Amino acid sequence: MQQEIRLATFNVRNLVLPEIAYYDDLPAYTQEEYQAKTTWIAQRIDLCDADIIGFQEIFSKKALSDVMAKTQRYRHATLICFDQNNPPAILKPQVALLTRFPLAGSPQTHRNFPKKFQITLPITDTVINQFSRPVLEAPVLLPNGQILNIYVVHLKSKRPDFIRFTAKPDPYQYGLAALRSLMRRAADALGVRTLVSEFRQDNALPVAILGDFNDFSQAVSTCIITGEEHESDHSLSPFYRLYDCFDIQTEPETRNGEIARFMEADGTPRIDHIFVSEEFTETSGYLTGRVKNMIYLQNEGNPDRPELSDHNLAVVTIELR
Repeated sequence: MQQEIRLATFNVRNLVLPEIAYYDDLPAYTQEEYQAKTTWIAQRIDLCDADIIGFQEIFSKKALSDVMAKTQRYRHATLICFDQNNPPAILKPQVALLTRFPLAGSPQTHRNFPKKFQITLPITDTVINQFSRPVLEAPVLLPNGQILNIYVVHLKSKRPDFIRFTAKPDPYQYGLAALRSLMRRAADALGVRTLVSEFRQDNALPVAILGDFNDFSQAVSTCIITGEEHESDHSLSPFYRLYDCFDIQTEPETRNGEIARFMEADGTPRIDHIFVSEEFTETSGYLTGRVKNMIYLQNEGNPDRPELSDHNLAVVTIELR
């Protein structure tokens, strides 16, 4: 039996087919840029050698398939991507999952918030009842025979959410735009929290969340997902809590004091996280596995090069039980 497994999450930054417009303020990739980008991503994921990888900012399943064809380690892995982008319609970033382990059931995508939850953005008539990017869910069969339910997420960014015909330099309008963005991200977080809680209640199986949370581990939106305990007389049961792999790693490669809790090794804020349920903690006796370490593979080169990502690749090594 394979004794250790690796989980990873990687925001690849705008993976889209060449010569296809995807954002108004960004040019389409040339054929040369596309080949360079798919080659670079393939090399990065080969380097991490993870068994399960969650991806963000995938604009085309075909493009991600081209990446897989260039890898050495993933040509026979299972790729899951519910591609909803059909040019010439407006393209939107999506998530995807790659696994070298067999699926233990049918994967699914969650577009709408559970429990028909919705919010109205301030000073607008805009009602939000869907995730900013649909959440991908897939059950995976681990080498020890246990099922791990994986969620891949990409929460709303901090980019201000302006409405049309507003004066962007106006401090009040800027504040409103930032508030709308925050509300979207918090609503995404509540949606993920509900999905995971309902699954745990119905199945009692271990879970892991891989993703770009667009905020650090102790941000309110992130803590909505994890159930992080604050000043409360009614703390969340450990069964429903989620734990930051960076914090519960038992054999960390590097630790830089308190700053390590919020920063990657290169000093940038950690917004790409991997969270697991209590079956991976000492409290449970490591029922499913023990988190040995979590590292961020730093990118090298000019970050302005279009083939490179502006995110580091996060990798967790887990010793199975």
